[in-house]
Amino acid sequence: MSFVFICCFILDNDLYYDIMKKQTFYGTDVSLEISLLEYGLIVSNEEHEDGSGTHFCIYRQNDLFGCGHMSEEVVNGFIEGREFPDAKDIVSFLNWCGTTASIWLECNMAIKLQDLLNYWGSENIFGTDYSPMTEEEVKERWLNNN
Repeated sequence: MSFVFICCFILDNDLYYDIMKKQTFYGTDVSLEISLLEYGLIVSNEEHEDGSGTHFCIYRQNDLFGCGHMSEEVVNGFIEGREFPDAKDIVSFLNWCGTTASIWLECNMAIKLQDLLNYWGSENIFGTDYSPMTEEEVKERWLNNN
């Protein structure tokens, strides 16, 4: 199992925010605000500069919001049997999504990650974010000027 994620643990670092805010984001809706505040996820278009293939993600964590990095390889691994779900769980998940593995794997990362979050929850996908943000903080930091 190769569960890879990097928690956003330097939330007070203005330089980090300045760098991350220069990225463009997308979600499952054309509106970033609706994608994040109603559906609970936005994903950066750019891969992390460290070459890990991860994308910066902001996601709903109960009534708050967390952030972290996730790669498409790890996301696909949930369906390809490289992460925690067993074969029965994968079949149940795909039935819940109403699709097949091959079709699901062709979707963009935001759609796939949104499905995983809706089915298994942010705690199981990203782990715990120990510095979550309120809706007001998310709006100020990520939705203004994007």
